[in-house]
Amino acid sequence: MRVASRVRQSLPPPGAARTLVMSGFLGSIGTGLFLAGSMLFFTRGVGLSAVEVSVGLSVAAVCGMVASVPLGGLADRIGPRRMMIVLYVWRVVTYGLYVLVDSFVAFLLVVCATTMADRASPAINQAMVGELFAREERLRTMGFLRAVQNVGLSLGALLATFALSWESRAAYDLLALGNAASYVLMACLIRRIRPVHDAGPSGTEAPGAAKRPPAEESGVGRMARPLKEKAFLVLSGCNGVLALHDTVLFVGLPLWVAEHTRAPLSLVSIALIVNTVVTAVSQAWWTRLARTLPRAMRGMVVSGGVLALSALAIGPASHLGAWQAGALLLIGVLLLTIGENLHAASAWEVGFELSPADARTTYLSVFNLGESARDVVGPMLVVSLVIGMGSWGWLGLAVLFVLAGGASRQAALAVARTRGIPRGNKGPVEDQGTEAGELATTS
Repeated sequence: MRVASRVRQSLPPPGAARTLVMSGFLGSIGTGLFLAGSMLFFTRGVGLSAVEVSVGLSVAAVCGMVASVPLGGLADRIGPRRMMIVLYVWRVVTYGLYVLVDSFVAFLLVVCATTMADRASPAINQAMVGELFAREERLRTMGFLRAVQNVGLSLGALLATFALSWESRAAYDLLALGNAASYVLMACLIRRIRPVHDAGPSGTEAPGAAKRPPAEESGVGRMARPLKEKAFLVLSGCNGVLALHDTVLFVGLPLWVAEHTRAPLSLVSIALIVNTVVTAVSQAWWTRLARTLPRAMRGMVVSGGVLALSALAIGPASHLGAWQAGALLLIGVLLLTIGENLHAASAWEVGFELSPADARTTYLSVFNLGESARDVVGPMLVVSLVIGMGSWGWLGLAVLFVLAGGASRQAALAVARTRGIPRGNKGPVEDQGTEAGELATTS
């Protein structure tokens, strides 16, 4: 009974927040189920070559970048909650179509359609959370979502092992259909949710946020606005560089362990477990450090520094024995996880608060373009650095993280000035005594 009570206390309060978190948990199980066996699905199930799969995924990533902003603009017109339901249904269809894929052309069409919905969803989901909740609850809910998604991904990957043990096309098809089914459940849950605070169609407005546009402004004009703001585009790019922590974890670290260190290959799995567990346990806590715009700006800088320390810890492992290298690599992974969680919490607040209320989802979509670009060029960049340059490459990556963190803060300050956000912008009431004037001192 005590365990059950503690579990309930660790969850968001009943209502919209808990429904959202449950939706995210179910969806992440489906995602983990499919991702764990996707490469085998494409190569052994469909019969594609590794080159064909990599080319298809790269093309799909570009399609996702291109489509994310128009889809975000559409969400501003019909509402983010309705748009999320559309995207869930969209993926029910596309993941269902995977069972019909039998050629490279069919694979390319389906994976591009799926990735467009996948890449548009994070910004629209964040706008939906902002529409549903007041400021601090919004951050806590995003933290809970990220935490349970990590748990769900692990459970989904575990379930995938049963299907993969069959080694048949039917088993691979079950992975895609299981993921499609998870989106059916998500759509049903989100459809039940209604806004719980009176914040208008775009949620809680940031101080100085733009008001509703004149009626004559076209949808195309509204979508073009963030693309004309150089400081906001720089902020998006810096956010993409900081988001390289995912590429380091899933691409750089496994290659580094296998080809440049004496550490056992099992360390790769251990590193992923450490990352998942720490994130699941602590992500909601990290939002406390980014619950105002000034704090979130500083959080971007600090996260860049912590990620740099992670790179500096991982690089020298190539010169050590197995046990010493393993210990240093785990320290690096722990630092990487801390930097990742702080970056995620800070980026949520910075992106949301600097997005004008009348086109919030469009701006959040542009803000997330940096992460979309990371998916396209990140693997090549990380591999060329850590594999091509060895320990010096990790040093270069550390410098890149530090520069991105510092530049993101300067870009955010520039955007804040264009928004007319007053100096001394305050966050929640309980922070007003400590946070008053921080934006003024940092600018």
